[in-house]
Amino acid sequence: MNTHNSVNSRQTKGMKPEHRHPAMAEDGKLSPMGGRACSSGRPGRQTYKSSAHFRSLLDGLLALRQSGILFDVVLMVEGRPIQAHRILLAASCDYFRGMFAGGLRETQQKEIPIHGVSHLAMKKILDYIYTSEIELDLECVQEVLIAATLVQLEIVIGFCCDFLFSWLDESNILEVHDLADLYGLQQLNARVHSYILRNIQTLSRSDVYRQLPQDQVFSALSSDELQVNSENEVYEAALHYHYSPVQVETDQVYLQVSPKDNLKMLDAVRFCLIEKQVLQRLHGRLNQCPLKDSVSAALKYHEQEIWQPVLQTPLTQPRSTFRCILGFGGMFTSSSLTDSEHLFQVFHPSWREWRTLTAAHAPRMSNQGIAVLNNFVYLIGGDKNTSGFRAETRCWRYDPRHNSWCNIQPLQQQHADHCVCVMGGHIYAIGGRDYSNELDTVERYDPHTNTWEFLSPLKREVYAHAGAVLDGKIYITCGRRGMAYLKETYSFDPVANHWSACAEGPVERAWHGMTAVNGRVYVIGGSNDERGYRRDVLKVACFHPEANSWSLLTPLPAGHGEPGIAVLDSRIYVLGGRSHDKGNRMKYVHVYDTDTDEWENETEFRERVSGLAACVVLISPAVIAEARSWEQRTKASWEEVDIDNSEDSSED
Repeated sequence: MNTHNSVNSRQTKGMKPEHRHPAMAEDGKLSPMGGRACSSGRPGRQTYKSSAHFRSLLDGLLALRQSGILFDVVLMVEGRPIQAHRILLAASCDYFRGMFAGGLRETQQKEIPIHGVSHLAMKKILDYIYTSEIELDLECVQEVLIAATLVQLEIVIGFCCDFLFSWLDESNILEVHDLADLYGLQQLNARVHSYILRNIQTLSRSDVYRQLPQDQVFSALSSDELQVNSENEVYEAALHYHYSPVQVETDQVYLQVSPKDNLKMLDAVRFCLIEKQVLQRLHGRLNQCPLKDSVSAALKYHEQEIWQPVLQTPLTQPRSTFRCILGFGGMFTSSSLTDSEHLFQVFHPSWREWRTLTAAHAPRMSNQGIAVLNNFVYLIGGDKNTSGFRAETRCWRYDPRHNSWCNIQPLQQQHADHCVCVMGGHIYAIGGRDYSNELDTVERYDPHTNTWEFLSPLKREVYAHAGAVLDGKIYITCGRRGMAYLKETYSFDPVANHWSACAEGPVERAWHGMTAVNGRVYVIGGSNDERGYRRDVLKVACFHPEANSWSLLTPLPAGHGEPGIAVLDSRIYVLGGRSHDKGNRMKYVHVYDTDTDEWENETEFRERVSGLAACVVLISPAVIAEARSWEQRTKASWEEVDIDNSEDSSED
């Protein structure tokens, strides 16, 4: 064996790398390409791959092209020849593959006429095939797009669409739209639609706007993604399709005798989102017409504030696709924040910070029950903890379209440390305590009548528990009864109005979080008692209703008692809370990925807080614009103190 190796070494010594045997590695030694494994256990067969091969192959083909070597086909375009290698064309796109490898007569032809494209465009297509690069400019992009569409070279079509979109403006939007329509370029059509959505305010004031296809404009004006600050701008944009900005601004629009097409454009306007005062002025100057009927309906909607959640239609939904986490109330380590009225928090992952919103009449409570119904937020009962603990009957409703609050019918009984769930268009307030008694009562709110009614009570009293809804049933688990921590689990069937016992959870806990995601119920955080001391519960449990069984998942990174819980994009956000192990409220936020069973850190709160009521809703752009960072809020507060020594300021 040693002699064999030395012979091979002598034979290869001094050889240039390109002349070595293909079975040899780059260091000149034999590569183990075949044979049995050696006695040392080294493999007898290995596979090697060169990442540089593809680049060198492309360089070699380009060199052949530049040298005019081995050409075997000529493409005749506009009577001018373009020489190429048949095998490379066939390997590059379906068009040439079908031509040269599909049994067509072109297989035998030396010259192939190509019709319907320019010589310049086809030359650029060949440049791309040989180099993987293509240079585009305003003079040639349309011709190249036509050629790429003919030869079905999708990646070049994409390059052309990207280039056209980068130059898209009012001066060429019609031309680009016609090009997309003519060649069925859905990608480019989507880009045109996106441009209209993002630039509707300026575009609607241009002459070209009225030349765009009506269906395209109507689709944009109907979209939730239309970027406007208020619905008034949509109304004006609808009018601008038939009237000039001057006519609209000077009230020279003949709304009473509007053409049918104009009425259709106005159908995209969500009049219920226009301010009541604006609607009243518009209503006053209209004679009887379909538009006046729409305005009248919107005014009636405004007057029925308490019933709006059950009057929802697509024309009352906020123009937004921006889902945010809202955090209401809670107890802060900083007493100034606990006492701060009308303040709540808002978060979106793209911001990388928590911001604050203010709205008149926002309640300041902790451990409130929270529910979302038709994108309205309901806060139900809770602890009025500004001067000792007191259970509440009061309930509030928040409208994220207008950043406004109103009161709804209070509970029939005080509820604190309870849980709240939404099911079948109703809100359920379950158990809790009133600080005199522990409760087994269940109340249901009907938004159609603004009333609460008692339902079948729980099997036993419980407080500091949590609940979630899955497959038409409410599930509650754990909590406290007296001084005992529980792991009992129950389900409620609203049709039978009956509670049933389920499998007990794997650990006793209270003041925890619970939510349902993708067909499973997750129980997170909380605390329990160990030898007379309250301890954090880090175990995360998952309930499987179909099997009536529990499983344990990756535990929490840290303690979260009395956390806020919100689900955004199938990820569970666990917000703040109290860590009994650390003896303090916490400001950290942990996020659980239900797909990977992993935890990660998210942006922390600026202040320590427990007892948040959290949810996820669509927020309108106008309300998002009002959200301020903690730094902005603090600066504004100091400015108010410096300028205003009013009674409100002294109370803070």
